[in-house]
Amino acid sequence: MRTEFLSPPKANAPLRLPTLSRLPPLTALRAFVVAARHASFSRAADELHVSTAAIGQQVRILETHLGQPLFSRQRGELALTDAGAALYPGMAEAFETMVGSLSDLLRSGSRPRLSILACPSFAARWLGPRLGRISDALGDVELSIETLDEGPLDRLQLDDADCAIVASGERIAGFVYEPLFDDAVLAVCAPEFAARHRLTGHPERLCDLSGEILRGSGSDGAFEWANWLRSCGIHIRLAKLGPRFSHQPVLIEAALAGHGIALVRQSLVSEELKNGRLVSPIGSPQPTACRYHLLASQERRRQPEIVSLIALLRDDVPSLNAAAA
Repeated sequence: MRTEFLSPPKANAPLRLPTLSRLPPLTALRAFVVAARHASFSRAADELHVSTAAIGQQVRILETHLGQPLFSRQRGELALTDAGAALYPGMAEAFETMVGSLSDLLRSGSRPRLSILACPSFAARWLGPRLGRISDALGDVELSIETLDEGPLDRLQLDDADCAIVASGERIAGFVYEPLFDDAVLAVCAPEFAARHRLTGHPERLCDLSGEILRGSGSDGAFEWANWLRSCGIHIRLAKLGPRFSHQPVLIEAALAGHGIALVRQSLVSEELKNGRLVSPIGSPQPTACRYHLLASQERRRQPEIVSLIALLRDDVPSLNAAAA
């Protein structure tokens, strides 16, 4: 799509300051804010569920109203002009305030609601077991827990929720990241499996296992057995490894069923370690690249329900570490 940008007004043009009766169209301002945030007309169109041409048309309407260009093309990339850069922060804040005011009005006089997005494994193995504590901490709140799609964070999903709990370092413009806790990786198995192979305190007996050293997958090298053993100061070489699992919950279920010993995220097995369904017979928890954050818009971050949720999740970290001790 070709976008034409306007020339600045002539020096002798009369200056007309905006008033409520002479504001630019709201749809044009909204298109500008979203396009500026994404630095892309096409991504703005995706967020607002309109065509790319419609975004370009709304931006041209705003540029005509203001008499100066707001975007320019630099080596094929969309960039804000000086005027656009000056306009964007105030307009973005104004829309955040508008969304917050409308949300407050809709919530007033009705039961508060809180929708949380999380990856399926964290929702099932962390939030699920703590549902009673979360409900007690939040009080009379209608709680909704939904799962995030696999892959990169989806802006459209985030806009439909109050907050998201993510382990990714990926940043989304306009959202606040609240650190929750760092995760760790440890070796776990069913207590019967540990007893049968006399593993407790004897990591060298891993070498006697045949196909029962279970593995996960992913880019984090901390979950590779050779790396984890080295980090623990255990100097053995494993001759035969068992099957590899693409999802941690499936790997954990295999360990619970007594099919072997697995390297898993500490956060996902804290309840099983507490109740004795899993044990960690060798080594110690080792750091990973996984760091959990709560992600919310600046306006929603101030909601009392989200403030309480952050406090609850942070307060639970000592029990997480105690379970693995």
